[in-house]
Amino acid sequence: MFLKVDDTMLRVNAINGFILSLLLFTSTSFSQLDSSLPPGSNFDLSVWKLQTLDASYGLIEVTANSLKFGYTSNFFYTHPVDGSMVCLTPSNGTSTSGSSYPRVELRQMTGGGNWAVNDAADHWLSAECKVVSVAAAKPQTIFGQVHGSETSSELLKLRWTGDQPGQCYIEARYQNNDAAKTEYGVTLAEGLSLGQRFTYSIYMKSGKITATVNGASASQTYTSAYYGTSDRYYFKAGNYLQYHSTDANIYGVTQFYSLMLSAPNAVDNETNNPVKFELKQNYPNPFNPSTEISFYLPVTEKVKLTVYDISGTEVALLVNQTMSPGSHSIMFEGANLKSGVYFCRMTAGSYKETKKLALLK
Repeated sequence: MFLKVDDTMLRVNAINGFILSLLLFTSTSFSQLDSSLPPGSNFDLSVWKLQTLDASYGLIEVTANSLKFGYTSNFFYTHPVDGSMVCLTPSNGTSTSGSSYPRVELRQMTGGGNWAVNDAADHWLSAECKVVSVAAAKPQTIFGQVHGSETSSELLKLRWTGDQPGQCYIEARYQNNDAAKTEYGVTLAEGLSLGQRFTYSIYMKSGKITATVNGASASQTYTSAYYGTSDRYYFKAGNYLQYHSTDANIYGVTQFYSLMLSAPNAVDNETNNPVKFELKQNYPNPFNPSTEISFYLPVTEKVKLTVYDISGTEVALLVNQTMSPGSHSIMFEGANLKSGVYFCRMTAGSYKETKKLALLK
């Protein structure tokens, strides 16, 4: 599991004697993307399978085990310079059943995947990526989804549109919670350009799906009255190119710098005791003025929970003490802070993790 924090975190205030070593949560410390390794060595792909193309542009599926042991191809590979995970989709690729368009896309298979629409558990996907290329004839690609096992259950699609500098935008494309299941879009980011990095997250709980891009969010709630109780849902991430042709030289490219699911099996289902350390994403996020930060401890450990602003200045020390095993929560109050991006850093023994918080007033 890897986290890439904004490059702006590397800015050092020399006047105040800001020491770079204090920024233990910089992009260098957390991404550690090695351009010499396959995607499955840089990213935790143990709960995903890959829908991709073979050398003849035919549709194939790659198992999590193959991804773990180094699968790579002309369409799914590690970028040779920055180590990002590249999903390249040629427009002449074979599409999946029920679709008109090709894709190189990861599908969540285990680790909490396949949940009911009204499941009360937290289901969270977060990523940092950039869209590098789209088809000029139809400059759209989908890079994140909540998908169902039934063909009519594509509850959410995050879609990039545009290829002109400063004129691209990202929409959350929701299905309506009604019998018609028509689709509508909410613009979450605009004024973008190809090659510009952005962050996104998708959160679903008890039928409510919240999509967030660069801190802007939209939500929709679904009920079993319209989407049934037998369908099962899961995340997708990658490059689902919204264009098909016979030309292999027309393609879409999405590059991922982080891709994370809420940690599966962090709590034993029978005993309800944590089995691993985990800092969960705050909720709600974005927030105003307060948000809940939760974490799991499998053993007694000294815990430090600190919030920093985007310049690396500490704004709150939430926890700094030895704590017993279990699930813990604490409220972070931002009433006296400005709107913006903040980072919550947790250390517990050798465990270290950082989550991005967005305060919107």
